Order: sequence, then structure tokens, then C-alpha cells
Amino acid sequence: MKTLTLAASLSLSLALAVPAVHAQAATPIGMEQATRTAQQAGYGAVRGAELDDGVWEVLASAADGRRVTVHIDAATGEILSPAQPGQRQLGIEEVMQRLAAAGYTDVKELERDDGFWAAEVRTSMGFERDVRVHPITGAVDVERWDD
Repeated sequence: MKTLTLAASLSLSLALAVPAVHAQAATPIGMEQATRTAQQAGYGAVRGAELDDGVWEVLASAADGRRVTVHIDAATGEILSPAQPGQRQLGIEEVMQRLAAAGYTDVKELERDDGFWAAEVRTSMGFERDVRVHPITGAVDVERWDD
């Protein structure tokens, strides 16, 4: 019979305690590229940009002069919101269906946050988690311990 050393036991405990992260491991785009992406999509008069939870919030003007916040995924460079021509954003019911299909239950506080959908959910093992759902694909992008 083998026994675990203290170091191996601690490593195993830490590995089990780390929340699951499903985000793509990609090199984040910088502020210059994020503002350029917004401008190439037809937004003008960029007044600034801020990185928040892996999403660039680019403050710009729409074609009609309205001030808008363009949310750009810092990992992929994809504009998450506002919806772009030909792009279809998922509604609440579709996001709920995607979460249920992924095995999540007891969905609470489903809201748009930084261009993504964010919710508190319960996993199939009964753990409470915070999840971030891609607004176009419905894929769970990040899962972390509920705080």
C-alpha cells in the first residue's frame, strides 16, 4: 500500500480546490487593437477604452452620433456587443436552454455583463458557481466559485 507524501497530498488538495476555467487560452489583444477593431466596425470618435474581466469596453460613437460602449473580447478580438450586422445575439430563453443542456440548474441573476451573459448556477454535483456565457454561441466561457 502506498501513502501520499505531505507535498503530494497538498498538491492534490489544491488541484481539487481550483475552480474550472473554460476560457480560451489566447494572447489578449491590446487597447490599440481593440480601438482599431471598433473603428473598423464603423464606430467613430473613440474616447477611451478599459479592460474589464477580459473584455475591452471601448467608448465610442455610433453612426448616428449616439455614445455607445463596444464590448470586445480581449482573447479573440470579437465584438460581443452591440450586435454587428449579420450577428444574432442570444436571448434569455436561449441562454437558459444552453445552461440546462450543459447540466446547470437553479439559474439565478441572469444578466448581461461586459458583453457576456452572467449567471449564478448550480452544477450537477450541487456546487454553486458563477458562469459567463458567450452572447452569440451560448458556450460557457468561464466557470468559477460563486462569491
